[in-house]
Amino acid sequence: MHAGGPCKFLSYKKMLHSLNLCGFRNLQEYSLEFVKGITIVSGQNGSGKSNLLEAIHIACQGFSFKTGALQEAINWNADNFVLRAKTLFNEEKNEAAVQVDKAGVRVKLNGKEFRSASALFGSAPLVFISPEDVLLAKGSPEKRRSFIDELLCFCKKSNLDLLRRYRRVLQQRNRWLKDNLSGNAIGGEYMFEALTEQLASLAVLVWKERKWLCEILKPHINNFYQILSNKAEEIDFSYTKALDKENFLQILKEKFNAERAAGTTLAGPHRDDIELLMQGYLMRDFASQGQCRSIALAMKFAAAELIESYSSAKPIILLDDVFAELDNSRREAVAQIVRQKSCQTFAATPNIKDLPFDGDFCLKLG
Repeated sequence: MHAGGPCKFLSYKKMLHSLNLCGFRNLQEYSLEFVKGITIVSGQNGSGKSNLLEAIHIACQGFSFKTGALQEAINWNADNFVLRAKTLFNEEKNEAAVQVDKAGVRVKLNGKEFRSASALFGSAPLVFISPEDVLLAKGSPEKRRSFIDELLCFCKKSNLDLLRRYRRVLQQRNRWLKDNLSGNAIGGEYMFEALTEQLASLAVLVWKERKWLCEILKPHINNFYQILSNKAEEIDFSYTKALDKENFLQILKEKFNAERAAGTTLAGPHRDDIELLMQGYLMRDFASQGQCRSIALAMKFAAAELIESYSSAKPIILLDDVFAELDNSRREAVAQIVRQKSCQTFAATPNIKDLPFDGDFCLKLG
């Protein structure tokens, strides 16, 4: 790691102090110490820039932005991978260790062992930004639901349990519907009615939390969108679903025959979407590529704003080759936001000239 052009922002906070890697993708063995400010991660394509950001993401959040199976990150010539990280969150030092092999995942956080890497979630708040975020504006509803639900879990730890309970009951209800197609549903109609009742109770709670979060995010998203689009049109970011239990049970009753024929639950929070409207039109249908990139970036920076307000700590920001596909105006706008937020930032790029700012340090891979 060597010095680049310093940004010298005294308000920067250092959340991630060090990271040790062994057997992780093409990063066979690395031991890194970081500084506050902006670290530029450069190198040719395939050198491991995104892999390093992924390792940071796993160490701080407990999951990968590339895969749902951490075993896929094991180097081809290794039997396992090990990550160790030292972080600081609200003046509290954390030491995390993750070991992943074919048999499973083992995690330690401050010496305490856990069975799942999800125990690391929120140990060092983080926002990951990449070109694929454009799918937040024009992609499937699942992308937007995941964005909202991840933030819900950070703001209120109880929401992690709420979403798990909803998904568990949903899986049980779907299994009953599927088994019912072949006449093998366990528990008969009584079990189905009980699962439907549980699903409705949990759905109402999920709707309430999602609606609350969208209302908080909306002004932040609009603020950042104005910066990124040079004071263009406003965005309506809303979650329209907020049914009470009685109304949702009525909807499920009306879908009774269709669900049994399909073998799956056809209504509920797992099928909802978050509306992104521009001048009354759905962005996914009418917005340009540039507008979609601006709204996606605005959503991610709004997430960073929310995390800071709820944790009183600045999140780590990971920028994975974000600038190559932005025009000059949006590059400068992103640079302005990054400077103002003063978060510890890791910017990966194959070409340092693409970046609209200097780094405090530069790490060259490959």
